[in-house]
Amino acid sequence: MNMDCKVCGAQLRGDAKFCNKCGVPLSIFSRLGSKFADSKSEMTMVAGHDEGEVPTVDSPSRVAPTIESPASAPVVKSPVPVVGSPARVAAAERVAPTIETSAPKEKRPRHILLSKPAQTILFVFIFASLPLFIPTLGQMLGMKDQPYGEMLPDPRELITFKSSGASDSSIPGGGGGSTTVEETYAATGADAPVIVGSDHPVEDPAKALDSFYASLARTDGKQAGAITRVTHYGDSPITNDGITSTVRRLMQTRFGDAGHGFILMDRPWAWYNHDAITFTSGGGWDDTPMGPGSSTGEFGLGGVSFRASGPGKYARFAPATTGETGKNFSRMEVYYQAEPGGGQFSVSVNNESGHSISTSGDAPVSAFHEIKASKSGENTFEVKTTGGSVELYGAVLENDGPGVVYDSLGVNGAYAGLLVSAMNQEHWAEQLRHRNPNLVVINYGTNESQYASPDQMQRYEKDLREVIRRVRVALPNVSILVVSPMDRGKRAPGGKIITMPSIPLIVEMQRRVALEENCAFFNTFQAMGGNGTMAKWAAGKGKNHLVGGDLTHPTAEGGVVVGGLIYEALNDGYTKYKARAGNQLVAQGK
Repeated sequence: MNMDCKVCGAQLRGDAKFCNKCGVPLSIFSRLGSKFADSKSEMTMVAGHDEGEVPTVDSPSRVAPTIESPASAPVVKSPVPVVGSPARVAAAERVAPTIETSAPKEKRPRHILLSKPAQTILFVFIFASLPLFIPTLGQMLGMKDQPYGEMLPDPRELITFKSSGASDSSIPGGGGGSTTVEETYAATGADAPVIVGSDHPVEDPAKALDSFYASLARTDGKQAGAITRVTHYGDSPITNDGITSTVRRLMQTRFGDAGHGFILMDRPWAWYNHDAITFTSGGGWDDTPMGPGSSTGEFGLGGVSFRASGPGKYARFAPATTGETGKNFSRMEVYYQAEPGGGQFSVSVNNESGHSISTSGDAPVSAFHEIKASKSGENTFEVKTTGGSVELYGAVLENDGPGVVYDSLGVNGAYAGLLVSAMNQEHWAEQLRHRNPNLVVINYGTNESQYASPDQMQRYEKDLREVIRRVRVALPNVSILVVSPMDRGKRAPGGKIITMPSIPLIVEMQRRVALEENCAFFNTFQAMGGNGTMAKWAAGKGKNHLVGGDLTHPTAEGGVVVGGLIYEALNDGYTKYKARAGNQLVAQGK
């Protein structure tokens, strides 16, 4: 015989123990009395659901999860159905009204602002904003010199919706355009082209580079022996020659290859490298980079001195095995220190018998020794110690020209002030006068960006002006180009990569000093994309990944981009110079 469920009205078999529709145990009707059978709403409460919200139960085994839901809490407290003796059933009938009247009211859903995630986010915002409204609190926390806005998380970082594969065409390495702020930090496409180009030329209102451009014009005219020399000073981003080798290669391809230029005697840092030359050092050299480690301040042209004792320490310089430049060297000149009690070293070409040079002298003084090959071409030069103690700085490899020679003089951890505080002024002047470049590039700011309080910025400015003054004392007619640092990134709270706030300050200071001192200025930071560039460079894939994990030093591809920008700026200035010079000659009737 069939029966009806007193809760949902479903027809059930007479021997059914559970309602197949709502899951209510049917024995509860007979065990707890007719009052529950006659009160559908009360029985609904006992069963744990309201009318219209009947759960579906596939089998009796799923009754327990239904009863254990939050709405069924009273049932869990007093389990049902009641089984046992008549006395136990009667006891249950006495308890039943208690279950009926003490059931808790249905809980309303909590407002989203009362949830734990929302409370956490609200707390972060309130805590992070306190120093904005209480400035003294920021000072107490050691944030006196730090723009506090950087520490505040961007609201977009809390709930981020990034479109995959988006990129920005406004930067080297960018791809398609972006439509949202978040896409600025999305990964650039692996196949997007690297864009080398800049609308930011060299600033030179004083025509400070005209002397350099005039030399370049003679080189461009293929005049016999017309060599244009560039000496590029900088910090760690050029230590591996990635940026400077690009400028060298492009200039030599355009104007002719007159040799590699100055290179240190050994590798003071594992990553020290020079392209377009095969360089081998035999080790055993004790190096002293420019800094407080020397009592004399004599570091040579390249900012590092090398001391060797006893015979057998060597350095070998050979033509490059790849590429189109660096294939020929016709002469080598060794830069060393003459000193009382100095030892000896030898120089040779193509493994022929060399001749010995003594470094002994009456007083410490810069000295130089040149050796020429019997014929131009692929010549290999070697320097080797033969006895005593010698101090050497490096060597210059050149051809007969015409062409360009580009010295890359990067010192790890250097800043412009070291050329003032660490380098002996007269010694440096000796080195510069002997090298006699047509253009001196001053390219610092990376390490200065670590600290940029007002007091420090004043010191940086004073040091830069003094460096320029000392170069002019040594080389009164030389052209000077101040090159700004690149963008430098750091991770803000939340992982967002931002530009270090000191970089724009240093760039603007350098620009002001350069123009006031009648030097030329190139804004590398702006040319490469300006604020936020390292975030985009770090996001690039494959060949478009243009910066290392420190968000400071460019990858090989990034070095090519920056070097290309510097070359294009110089070539643009030279093109404008030729137009001006040509017009002047026409006006003069020449």
